[in-house]
Amino acid sequence: MDLRTKDVAAVVRRVAAHQDAALERLVRPSTTDRLEAIYRKEAALSLSARAAPRSRRLGVALAAACVAASVLWFVLLRPGDPLTYRVAGAPGAVGRWVAADASQVGLDFSDGSRVDLAPGTRARVTEVGPRGASVLLERGSLRVRVAHRDDTRWVVAGGPFEVHVIGTEFDITWNTDAEELTVSMITGRVRILGPCVDPSGRALAAPEAARLSCAAPRPAAPRASSPAPAPEAVPSAQPPALLPSASAAASAPAPAPAPPSLGAPQPRAGEPLAGAPAERWRAHLAAGKLGEALADVELLGIDTVLGRAGGAELVDLGSAARLSRKPDVAARFYEAARRRFAGSDAAAAAAYHLGRMAFDGRGAWAEAERWFAVYLAERPRGTLAPEALGRSIECARNLQLRARARELAARYLAAYPNGAHAGLAATLAHGAD
Repeated sequence: MDLRTKDVAAVVRRVAAHQDAALERLVRPSTTDRLEAIYRKEAALSLSARAAPRSRRLGVALAAACVAASVLWFVLLRPGDPLTYRVAGAPGAVGRWVAADASQVGLDFSDGSRVDLAPGTRARVTEVGPRGASVLLERGSLRVRVAHRDDTRWVVAGGPFEVHVIGTEFDITWNTDAEELTVSMITGRVRILGPCVDPSGRALAAPEAARLSCAAPRPAAPRASSPAPAPEAVPSAQPPALLPSASAAASAPAPAPAPPSLGAPQPRAGEPLAGAPAERWRAHLAAGKLGEALADVELLGIDTVLGRAGGAELVDLGSAARLSRKPDVAARFYEAARRRFAGSDAAAAAAYHLGRMAFDGRGAWAEAERWFAVYLAERPRGTLAPEALGRSIECARNLQLRARARELAARYLAAYPNGAHAGLAATLAHGAD
């Protein structure tokens, strides 16, 4: 080994000696202190291990509580789904008219309720909810059987009247021409509301029956100098299963005597003994036999009657033509009532019926709303005002006039908060399409 190598080795030894001396001078913990430090570390690790499962258990418990609260809200607080219904076995659509022509038509609801339309009846479901439905009867007779539940909310509307139902069975008829509602109870109780009924409504319980009308009684026609033939008894438009009870029939007014003729030509050979058309049409009209009255008027000549009939007679003949599916003839009678008796109840009613023909017959929403607006302007609190305003809302909605629909809906809710169109009005008033 040369000198240089020896010198380097000596330097390394001296450095190592200095490091060893420095380590000896350091303060070293005692054995007891070192053992306590080890015990503290182990205790901390054990505590952490025990705390972790408790935190997990607490988190699981909180999650379970949240799930339970959600289930409770879903089951107890969340509103149920609206009812559904089927028309003669096919799915029904809210707002769509249902007509029973030659045979009965049944509406079956998902809550077990059922509504049967007698032949010649026209109605529609205007609203469905989780607790019931609203049914609008335009004309004819219904057999209604509502399944009983404590929170059931069913309404059957006919003209200006509403029948509120909880769980019961009854027959209901709305006579559009006489503006008369007939309710015959089978089981249970109902409450009838309307503009000419006590504000608290009229309660009706089985086996009671009632006939209600808000229309003003028509003045009796003057008697002819010679006795006119007595009108025949009025046959019921209802099928035997839907006839009202005897107590309801007993309250019906007797037919008015036949008024004098209009001076038409003498009866032809073979003419029935009841007299010429000019002598019969008014008797038929007074007896509620609209089809026969219209046939007599057509034989006599429509133009002749247009210039001589009274306002209420013109409206009745217009309704006879409308029900006979002769809209052009019906319009002539209604327009004559408006032209000759402007400002009268008959003229206002004619405006409503013109609107209804445009609404139901042609889907002419703008024209229909104009006529309904005329009726509401002339008779803002008339017996047909709730239906005119409700249909106006539908017209505005169908025309996508949202601002107009909301305005009409607000008016309806202010005047008829429990009306047949209240559900639709509430939806539109809150801005929903």
